[in-house]
Amino acid sequence: MNLRFFIVGLGSMGKRRIRNLLANNEKNIIGFNPSPERRKEAEEKYGIKTVDDLKKIRPEDFDVLIISSPPDTHGDYIRYAISHKKHFFVEHPTYTDGYEEIFKNKNSGIIMAPSSTLRHYAPIKMIKDFLQKGRIGKILAFQYHMGQYLPDWHPWEDYREVYFSKKETGACREMLPFELIWLNWLMESAPSEVSGIITKVSDLDMDADDIALAVLKYENGILGSVLIDVISRKAVRTLRVLGTDGVLDWERFDHQIKIYDAGSKLTEVVSVPKGNPEKGYVNEEEMYNDEIKAFLNAIYGKSPYPFLFEENLKNLKTLFALEEAFASKTYKSIV
Repeated sequence: MNLRFFIVGLGSMGKRRIRNLLANNEKNIIGFNPSPERRKEAEEKYGIKTVDDLKKIRPEDFDVLIISSPPDTHGDYIRYAISHKKHFFVEHPTYTDGYEEIFKNKNSGIIMAPSSTLRHYAPIKMIKDFLQKGRIGKILAFQYHMGQYLPDWHPWEDYREVYFSKKETGACREMLPFELIWLNWLMESAPSEVSGIITKVSDLDMDADDIALAVLKYENGILGSVLIDVISRKAVRTLRVLGTDGVLDWERFDHQIKIYDAGSKLTEVVSVPKGNPEKGYVNEEEMYNDEIKAFLNAIYGKSPYPFLFEENLKNLKTLFALEEAFASKTYKSIV
């Protein structure tokens, strides 16, 4: 089967998804973007065809839709894919628009795949293996911090003009549920209660919140604190997991996982492969390639896609509950 792909959005993620498809030997790709500069770049860099108007492509022209547009546009493309029975992959959302149609059509036979990038990331898969093997005993609590100065996210463009500086599609709103995708996977549970803060403390010229601090109680009793910010001038992704028999530490940019025993002795330092970022990018390409491979495997009937919209909805509800909890200054149950 030679699949034909239509990518909506040719910004940072849209171009990445072109590379991911090419890395998986899928070459029949058409892209859409209203910007002539972005279309030209995609055509010249990757040799794909592009269109400047959705009316110029028909449903029969493609088999698979990749939705890499801003989060507030996802719902319309999801409905379009479902109505035309097209497999689709969608970048991480900040809205639930389109979810009602997804759940109504879950037995339609089309593959509906939400992004789950970091579950495919080498160090996180290594951490998952260590925890499952009981290397630090039973998990009791964890602490996680993800931070990076927002203007550094896309240094090639004005951050004030990008969706992640807008209130409803802001970076903190996007990244909290994005990080929960893999944190919940490690904890083998989902949050049942949340309290905390989501607000703006910097002088960044935007409406969006720039910091989120969530205190989480999980269904299995694990406690966690998650700090997401876009004000840290040093990029960080730092995880500490506390167990009955030890502690696991991971700082992404040190490229190491450290394990301490119950006597606080450092018993193991495991090197993590660094991977290969595209020029101008921070994140390695391998995990994105593997993520799209998982989507393709589901389409080709090789294996089910490993992350569902039902689970992603719980992560979005955690974000919404945090926002309600901060507004009301209370603990908020997640339902």
